[in-house]
Amino acid sequence: MRDVAPYTMLAAGYDVVMEHVDYDAWAEYVHGLLRRFAPGTRTILELGCGTGSLAGVLQSLGEYEYLATDRSVEMLAVAEAKADFEGSNVEFAVADFLDFSTDRSVDAVILLYDGINYVLEPDGIAQVFRGVRHSLKVGGLFIFDLSTPANSVNNAGWFEDEGEADAFRFRRSSVYDPDTRVHVTTLEMAIESESFREVHHERAYAVEDIRPLLEEAGFQVEAVLDGFTMKAADSGSERVHWVARRVRDRSAKAPVPTFPPNAAPPSS
Repeated sequence: MRDVAPYTMLAAGYDVVMEHVDYDAWAEYVHGLLRRFAPGTRTILELGCGTGSLAGVLQSLGEYEYLATDRSVEMLAVAEAKADFEGSNVEFAVADFLDFSTDRSVDAVILLYDGINYVLEPDGIAQVFRGVRHSLKVGGLFIFDLSTPANSVNNAGWFEDEGEADAFRFRRSSVYDPDTRVHVTTLEMAIESESFREVHHERAYAVEDIRPLLEEAGFQVEAVLDGFTMKAADSGSERVHWVARRVRDRSAKAPVPTFPPNAAPPSS
């Protein structure tokens, strides 16, 4: 079995592994947050878009000008193929949300699917927040989610599963360390006649870990929501959705994702 980097060989069967996720409902939820907190949103930058399942649905709900990015070239290749097949208007670009830039500011940035949980240290999260700030117009919205320690503790029984489709088979196992709050997931995959292993490290964060980092980066927290609801998150929330607004302008410019050169800039 060959060890490979996260989201390389997994790309071939990511949609099989994630078939339990209701992307339609997730897109409706985010669209609702945008309409409530930033009704004039026209341009969206998605970080960590994976295979583009959310992007395709969300873009169509608001006919947004939509750029979806991911660090994994393999995941983006799947996303682009799906978008071509579905006739989607989503644009794609390779970008690492720990180190990215935009050629012009956007109305909203989103980062979902536990993306922030892959950043294992607070300094890294602060770096992500600074990059997002540079990408947003003043007043623009940042929507992201976090898996909390409660999720890892309460759902320990679901940490192992397996499945297959066509020439892809997988077995997933996980272990959570409550002291470090690091969650390690191992995916063993068989693709045709070859076997691969990816090891994913995530850290669970509580609300109080994140709020000061957001505020220091120049964001005003608009809402901290429990799961897919409009209720305020609490210590028992397993997934938290954050809605934050860029309120301070700082001098710093941002080298990667760009919207199509023929796209009209958003109105101020």
